[in-house]
Amino acid sequence: MKKMLLITPFIALSQLAATTFAPFQTDDEVNKVVNFLAASGNLDETNGIGVTYLGKTDQLDGVRLPLSYYSTIDYWGAYIPTTVTNPQGDPLDVVDAYNSQNYTLTPQNPNSIGAQLQVERLNVYNGADIYDAACWQIAMALAAQAGVPNPDRNQSLFDLANNQNLLLKFGYDGNQTPPAQSGANRATTTSGQFDYYGHPCTDLEKAYFFRMVTQNWLSTDPFMDTIYMSYVTATNLPQGNPVYKAGVCSWMDWKPITGENSWAFFVGPMHTEMLKQKAYGMSYVPFSSVAVQNALPLLETYTYMQSPSTGAIWYAVKGSLGNTGDQTVDYQVSTENNASTLGGLLALQKVLQDELQYETYLTAAQKEQISEALQTIQTLIYGSDGTGGILGYMKNHAWDATNGIFYQGGFADDPNQPSTWVPTVEPKAVDVNTWGISVLGQPLVDKWFGFGTAYKIWQNVKSWGGFYGPNKQIWGVGYSDQDHNGENGNYQEGIISAEWTAGAINMVRVLITQYIEAETSSDYSPTQQTDAKGYVAALQADHDSMVTALLTLRNDSYSETTAYSTSRPINYDTLIPISPDKLAFVYASKRYFIPFGWYSNPLPSTTSTSWSLMLHYNYNPFNPDGTYEAYIWNTK
Repeated sequence: MKKMLLITPFIALSQLAATTFAPFQTDDEVNKVVNFLAASGNLDETNGIGVTYLGKTDQLDGVRLPLSYYSTIDYWGAYIPTTVTNPQGDPLDVVDAYNSQNYTLTPQNPNSIGAQLQVERLNVYNGADIYDAACWQIAMALAAQAGVPNPDRNQSLFDLANNQNLLLKFGYDGNQTPPAQSGANRATTTSGQFDYYGHPCTDLEKAYFFRMVTQNWLSTDPFMDTIYMSYVTATNLPQGNPVYKAGVCSWMDWKPITGENSWAFFVGPMHTEMLKQKAYGMSYVPFSSVAVQNALPLLETYTYMQSPSTGAIWYAVKGSLGNTGDQTVDYQVSTENNASTLGGLLALQKVLQDELQYETYLTAAQKEQISEALQTIQTLIYGSDGTGGILGYMKNHAWDATNGIFYQGGFADDPNQPSTWVPTVEPKAVDVNTWGISVLGQPLVDKWFGFGTAYKIWQNVKSWGGFYGPNKQIWGVGYSDQDHNGENGNYQEGIISAEWTAGAINMVRVLITQYIEAETSSDYSPTQQTDAKGYVAALQADHDSMVTALLTLRNDSYSETTAYSTSRPINYDTLIPISPDKLAFVYASKRYFIPFGWYSNPLPSTTSTSWSLMLHYNYNPFNPDGTYEAYIWNTK
């Protein structure tokens, strides 16, 4: 392992009252991280090393926008085939066929390995998950507030972050072939494919955004014009239409998902705008801002998506497909999505409350609109007319008392199920617990389920989801209880995710901060106060170990960390070269099919790298103030 000069990630006693944690990256390293996040890459005009591209269409012309990953042609062409077991023929071979009925050019045999690999590399090279983009926004805003410059001196990092709001506002791809089609990436009910559980949604601004968007509907296969292009052929191409050719494919990911929309419209933009206004010495986010105007229309839609019997927000609009296969995911609930929505609603609520208090030039109509929005938020969170809202779901349905964790989700009000709530017991998920605690907080979780429960959830998750390194200490987490992780797992067989580990560190910081408060709080007995002190000591050890290990997933250390030597691509630094002026965190330690339906890849990741900045700046995106303190819920 490369020797690293680190700022020790521990909390001095004098720092505890401030609930801040020592930075684990130097100022120079942070600058390099920002350079990576702000730079162009992949198929952009410069073929650079970074995760943005330059829009060229209509009102997005000249607007720099984020992507989810940075990867190289050789990663897909040389390395990925070595990971395929029992291929029939060459795993890269794919034939794309033109369909004259819907004008698409997609794999002729979508179930073939070659087709699946083509779709994956198309998504990675061309796509941006709107959750990833939301994390990127917050990271850019935090860096801007700290005075870190944008490598492009013509635009501030605050303005760069706002570019994603423009993409959401206009609703089309950054490089869409003209003419631009406003709202093309919105899941309205007009076509009949989607249904908001009995509610029509024809207004573009009210419809969910698709979770992942591309640069252009006809997306470029990264193999085009490379030595790997011989693996890609096309058939039945239309005559006289040169835009259809071998090496381009129609975009195929059309999934309107609750969690991504909560991050894209509520969490990311609201925190970004609050950071910006604070930096500018203002006490509120203007009501007229693009971020606020994007968010408000969606509140009504979330009421359509709320299960009457459980209070949960459904995972996806009816008619949406899941991560794999061709089956819809109607009536499914994701607990993580509900945690994300809670955090997002709290952020939007704070923005709107501040506007009512400080924005003196609001009209009567605007004040009424804000008041109505605040009431809708209250109803979504706390419920009404006998429903428990999202909090009711988290307390009464999401809790798995047998295993002492939160269920990953389940089915709510599904007429094909035997009861109104049917939880999904397996696989167990890490993030529903780390994010759930981060937003609910220790006081509420322990109030609901008994003192010490929040701490014990983490102990339970570690037992099956923790990644323990060669030193037998906790390094981080994977994704589920099926990853060969846990205290009795083998690190050479398991997996550690940089993004999900960052989420776990965020949760541990929340627990440390809040159990420190419990040590002296009159709300707890002397025995509980003593227990809290013990929890803090154990949590601190986990925190320090995970923060140190997180750096092994940064590109300057990943290739030399022996713990990953059996699962890391050979000659990684040559396969994924990153210039010395940039630093990035990979998504995960190895390529692995995650039980929830997608592949992890050891590629430089926008969201992993963005989360590193949130941790660096002590920023908790699940709290409306960005702190690790407990939110005060209006519960009895």
